[in-house]
Amino acid sequence: METILDAINPNANATVSASAGTGKTWLLVSRTIRLLLDGYPAGGILAVTFTRKAAAEMESRLIERLREYVDLSDSALDDALHMIGISTDEQIRERARTLYERLLFSEHPIRITTFHAFCQEMLRSFPLEADVPPGFELLESSGLLEDEAWAALYEEASRNPDAALAQALDNLFEQCNGINSSHTALNSFLQHRGDWWAYTEACKDPIDTARQRLLDLLQIDPDLQPLDQLFNQPTMDALQHYTELLVMHDTKTNLSAAAKLADIRDETNPVTQRHQLLCEVLLTAKGEPRACKPSKARAKKMGEDGEDRFIALTTQLTQQLLACNDTLARIKSYRLSSAWYLAGSRLLDHYQRLKREQRLLDFTDLEWKSYQLLNNHEQSEWVQYKLDQRIEHLLIDEFQDTNPTQWQLILPLLQEMAAGSSERGRSVFLVGDKKQSIYRFRRAEPRLMESAAEWLEQNLAAHAFTMDASRRSAPAIINCVNHIFEETHLKQRIPSFSSHQTHHTELWGRVELLPLPQIEPPVEIERLGLRNPLLAPRPEQLAIRHLEEGRQIAARIKQLVEEQIPVGAKDEAHPLGHGDILILLRNRTHIHAYEEALREAEIPYIGDQRGTLLESLEIRDMVTLLETLITPFGNLSLAQILRSPLFAASDDDLITLASSNNWMQQLTTLAPTLEPGTPLARAHHWLSHWRALVGRLPVHDLLDRIYSEGNVIARYESAFPETLRPRVRANLTRFIELALEIDSGRYPSLSAFLARLRSLRSRSSEAPDEAPSGGGEPRVRLMTIHGSKGLEAPLVILADTINRPSSRNAYQPIVNWPAGEVRPSQFLLSGKSDRLDSISKTLLESESEAELREEANLLYVALTRARQQLLVSGTPPNRGDDLGWYGMIRTALEPHADVDDEGRLILSSGEQPNLAKPGSNKLSQKSVFDPLLNHPIRWTNSLVEIAPSRATAARSLSSDGDEDGRDRGLLIHRMLELLTQARVNSVEVKNRICSEFDMEPQDEILQQSFDEAQAVVDAAEHRAFFNSQNYLHAYSEAPISFKDDGVMVYGIIDRLVVTETEVIVIDYKSHRSATVEEDSLVEHYRPQIHLYCKGVGKLFPDKRVRGGLLFTAANRFRELTLE
Repeated sequence: METILDAINPNANATVSASAGTGKTWLLVSRTIRLLLDGYPAGGILAVTFTRKAAAEMESRLIERLREYVDLSDSALDDALHMIGISTDEQIRERARTLYERLLFSEHPIRITTFHAFCQEMLRSFPLEADVPPGFELLESSGLLEDEAWAALYEEASRNPDAALAQALDNLFEQCNGINSSHTALNSFLQHRGDWWAYTEACKDPIDTARQRLLDLLQIDPDLQPLDQLFNQPTMDALQHYTELLVMHDTKTNLSAAAKLADIRDETNPVTQRHQLLCEVLLTAKGEPRACKPSKARAKKMGEDGEDRFIALTTQLTQQLLACNDTLARIKSYRLSSAWYLAGSRLLDHYQRLKREQRLLDFTDLEWKSYQLLNNHEQSEWVQYKLDQRIEHLLIDEFQDTNPTQWQLILPLLQEMAAGSSERGRSVFLVGDKKQSIYRFRRAEPRLMESAAEWLEQNLAAHAFTMDASRRSAPAIINCVNHIFEETHLKQRIPSFSSHQTHHTELWGRVELLPLPQIEPPVEIERLGLRNPLLAPRPEQLAIRHLEEGRQIAARIKQLVEEQIPVGAKDEAHPLGHGDILILLRNRTHIHAYEEALREAEIPYIGDQRGTLLESLEIRDMVTLLETLITPFGNLSLAQILRSPLFAASDDDLITLASSNNWMQQLTTLAPTLEPGTPLARAHHWLSHWRALVGRLPVHDLLDRIYSEGNVIARYESAFPETLRPRVRANLTRFIELALEIDSGRYPSLSAFLARLRSLRSRSSEAPDEAPSGGGEPRVRLMTIHGSKGLEAPLVILADTINRPSSRNAYQPIVNWPAGEVRPSQFLLSGKSDRLDSISKTLLESESEAELREEANLLYVALTRARQQLLVSGTPPNRGDDLGWYGMIRTALEPHADVDDEGRLILSSGEQPNLAKPGSNKLSQKSVFDPLLNHPIRWTNSLVEIAPSRATAARSLSSDGDEDGRDRGLLIHRMLELLTQARVNSVEVKNRICSEFDMEPQDEILQQSFDEAQAVVDAAEHRAFFNSQNYLHAYSEAPISFKDDGVMVYGIIDRLVVTETEVIVIDYKSHRSATVEEDSLVEHYRPQIHLYCKGVGKLFPDKRVRGGLLFTAANRFRELTLE
């Protein structure tokens, strides 16, 4: 009988269906180690997964395991190797202990990568064969290019309003009920471009081919006139007879219908009007047949034969009408999709052109180009051969998330393996779990798991294995999962589900189903007249139901933490803390309500708001500040900045400014009268100062100055509760990073940066996320179920379980790509549900079934994140009595669970461990500390920084009266550095200085500084310092560091000149008043020059070292006598 250890046998091909928490990563790492121990080279092993995080974790686990082998004793190493199915001897032990070093120093290491990274590497290796730009860049954010593609599409349509594209757009706008739905439809075409390329691959005219396939699917003639066929002569005769029968039973409803039938028989009326009237007579408002049952009253009026004939005619005419309506709906579906094909392909053409012009590829390009390279290129066999030489063993993780394009690009590699010699000892290992497939929106196709397993079994004799024993969860959690998926209708959604077990049979665990909270309707406060915004805040419509549920959850968290509920195994149990708790939601719609409840309860948490960085209060203030710097006359923006923690102005301060229509001008006018240090005085000073820097500094440097000079982070932290301070600090730090990340920091102006931020904010899918706030106390994690994939926690709270997502199939693609096929069998656009034809409805029903299966998978993933405790919560539905997941879980647990005093359903397992009592373990015993530890630690700075010139440049103005001293010092130092470089003339020096210091060539300070520096270099008495004929080497801005009596000394020498016999240390002094205080400056800097010379002496022990100060204004070098 095969065991799971047979799956990691490197000599066998295998597919593994690994349920949640069963040790999938352990299995992948173990198989990799088995390959290495069997002597296979690391460079021939390729492990592929779907996220960078998963790849990093796999690599980390591998390195960690091999590192452990190095230090294990023989017996412990034997046990570790026996766990992965290896019999040991001395040679095996030695090989295992050296794997770590061999892997680190391997010339060709193991490749543990993602699908997209693998495709990227392949395309970079074969750019000409793949028809991609050599050295292409990866496009990870496509919003701006999509906007440009839309602009190009509209421009093309506007140039030729009578052309096919303009007509297709008009058709889309009409059938999609406006521009918004049309945008949705065409954006979905872009998102499914990989399916479109596959659907029309190798077609000379993709649009015409797609249209013809759609006609074949819908079984229609697009030129057909169904209404003309509906009102043919036999039908008109039947309508005449039908009218006569109706009149015989002369009720008000029948007489009204007879009147409509008379208009229908009048051929002078428009055919569309006649059709509409017939629908009103025979169909309900929902388009369904009206009920027509035998009636005694009608039979009495019509007679028995008339009654039978009336029912037969009703059935006949209704069926004809329904058939006509379905044909009309098919024609509309054809015209809708036909227009969608044309407009979507043109939008895609523009999008692809824009990427080509910028040498960009996106993730879909990586997959499709790689697929074409390996399948449909004249060099495909050669490329496959080259790859075949590098891939000996292929391991793929999370295979249930594979999409059809990825499978088609993997297949040639597998076929090459199957066709090769068995003597090479190659292998394939696939791991996945259909029950955890929750990424259909990314085109994941879980059915490929079965197709791949079947292909591998037939072609590579692969064995299939199943893992259902959890190494994560307590029995209570596993029993809960079994009850839900075996005893409810979810069994039909996941028919492959088999009963789970756990290795932790004795681990205490508990499942709680919290009662639904009682929701009190909000009290409406009647207000007469308009609201005064200065006195009454705007009423905010919070999600009351979800807020109440969040409060119930927060109260339960506080209770469990205060009760010190143990988590962990008996010997390692510790009290439950906030960091042990994970709250899961199906989506982010109401996440703000749960965050609000946690804040009210003062529970620290980490939220999962995506794309909300620019919406956070602190970042909105920063954006408004930047806008104010370039458009200073917006009173509302200025008010926001003044009231922010940056200046903390009061209402009285704002009222002072409000006396003028121009607040900024009023602030400038009042500035001389303001007391220093007051909010308005500070605001005037810093806003004026920062506004002067706009255009002179890059955006990142400007923000850095603002953060530093305005003490931004500290001010904002002080304005927020302690639990939110780490988030505020992280967000402010993240914002300044954006200045470098957006377009690689290449934006030339602040206005362009702000425009980019506005664009990001308008696209929720690309807006930057709030930064993860590291450090601080442990916090509750709050995230979506999709975001929790691969995570686990001692306590998982599944919230909002009654909320059900609404179906959004209108104006979305219907793509049916059968598992194992090379292209989709259907690719069309769905209209609104009430306008769908019968074929589209059938296809959508299949889509709905797939959505329901994924909903069940999502619940499975959520439940299996829990290690020991699971809390399930919900909120009463707005309408109806469908309780969604909550109802299913309650139905499954009621026969097996107990009910506590507070109405909670409880399902538990194992014995709850007792936490160690105070004094019972060594950590809690009272220790005797050395009283010296209570004294302050005396710390001496072990780093001495010496930079005399910079210290002088930074001296206050009062020391020498030189107002331009600092700028002159920086300029002269840089000029002397440039003038002493070989092959650099004075014009080049001036140009570089102007560029670096953002100065004009005519600037008086620049010219004076240049003349001063040039005079120093040209002076005859300084030739020994600046004429290369007088020395061997010379260094400008030379860094030096050394230890002097145990203290690290660091500094930068302005110029270091090395001759045959001596080394000269020169430090520039650029003060104009240096002639007056030259002697005092010499004495002041003598110790620093001494340190410089001492360090240089260590570098040149065989040469004489001397040093001095070179006063540029006086053009004189003062050598210092050193002891």
